[in-house]
Amino acid sequence: MIPEPAYSFTIPSVEDDTTLECRIYHPANLGKTLLHHSTNSLKGAIFAHPYAPLGGSYDDPVVLPVAAMLVEMGYVVGTLNFRGAGGSHGKTSWTGKGEVEDYCSVVGVVMYYIRTLQHSARHYSDALSPIISADERNVPAKGSNGERPLSILLGGYSYGSLVLARLPTIQVIQQRFESAATGTAAAEIVQRARTLAEQTLKALEEARQHDLKASRDHGAIPEDAPASPVKHGRTFPVIIGGEETDSSDRRRSRDTPRSMDLVRKSVDFPKRLKAHIRHGSALQEGHVPSEDEKSHLPTGRGDGGGSSGPWLFTAHYLLISPVVLPLTTNIAPPGPPAPQLGLRGRSTDNKAGAIFLQHATLAVFGTNDTFISNRRLRAWATKTEREAAGGFEWQAVEGAGHFWREEDVMQKLRERVTKWVETLR
Repeated sequence: MIPEPAYSFTIPSVEDDTTLECRIYHPANLGKTLLHHSTNSLKGAIFAHPYAPLGGSYDDPVVLPVAAMLVEMGYVVGTLNFRGAGGSHGKTSWTGKGEVEDYCSVVGVVMYYIRTLQHSARHYSDALSPIISADERNVPAKGSNGERPLSILLGGYSYGSLVLARLPTIQVIQQRFESAATGTAAAEIVQRARTLAEQTLKALEEARQHDLKASRDHGAIPEDAPASPVKHGRTFPVIIGGEETDSSDRRRSRDTPRSMDLVRKSVDFPKRLKAHIRHGSALQEGHVPSEDEKSHLPTGRGDGGGSSGPWLFTAHYLLISPVVLPLTTNIAPPGPPAPQLGLRGRSTDNKAGAIFLQHATLAVFGTNDTFISNRRLRAWATKTEREAAGGFEWQAVEGAGHFWREEDVMQKLRERVTKWVETLR
């Protein structure tokens, strides 16, 4: 069953302020997670749709069930319509540059949404004693610098996986929003995420007060004590358009220096640019980063690396029917593969897809994919698995096509993704 989104809203893309449609879905246990102060179990996910000119959107018949699958697994899930898809403004780009920035934008929303939920939920810790047992509240406290990293799963289907392969590392995306100047698109996204989180917590508090009153009136806690902020007929407002920032403070990204300039203080941009020029940037079949490239890749096994901020994210990656370069003209316009572009169109510190070598990743595709041959996909997956440092896994589902319409194949996809998610910390 496909769940209803908790929120439907718009954000500006950090690329050029293009208005993007987004959704956030809540797992059924979100309320209990927050009420019981077990916020270390909060986790977020983003899943991207296929190529817009071929009908791709966040209502895609593969995107919706995968999003539902992740929600059932306890993720707060964000989806978006890339520029030119659905009701999002703009046009599909020829290079994928705009879509990379669009994806970064929704990552920022989900990051700050779950982070705000985590921090704000602690405010309720003492107040919740009437409806939470001592054992349930006996959660080890950790300082802000000793917190367990929050888990975020970044996924994409078809063209969405190609955009995913071009993303900068999670810490670079996080830094973009941490250093955002007032009035910019990045700052607007942070404020929108916080506003949505505050609305969720407000609904949760209303449900809690309702249950406390029922407990006093009837001498027992209702069996339906809050499992979700949507309780007792309470529905979330649907936010369509509008901005959080006062118009007098709002600055369009194309009119101001991008906050990515600040990121250069924490990343070695000149060396990365040289590596980009020397080696190109398209992820070709069987490509393995050179030793020089590896020296500029983020280190670690999917722990998100370091961060200048007080909080970290653990990134994992999910690819459904991945697109292996060079592209077929059935999926993208003709021409050479576009270079990997980071924030503000700058070359990032690794080749497209190299993040899959450094972080826990699952790729699932069908043996009857009509766009990319089974042989090519298997060769790419085998090579990547051999070279990966962060735990790359893959599965070829027998009889499945690119669109996952065949009998029982969606169930096989669900089983494989579920098995993989259970291994993630």
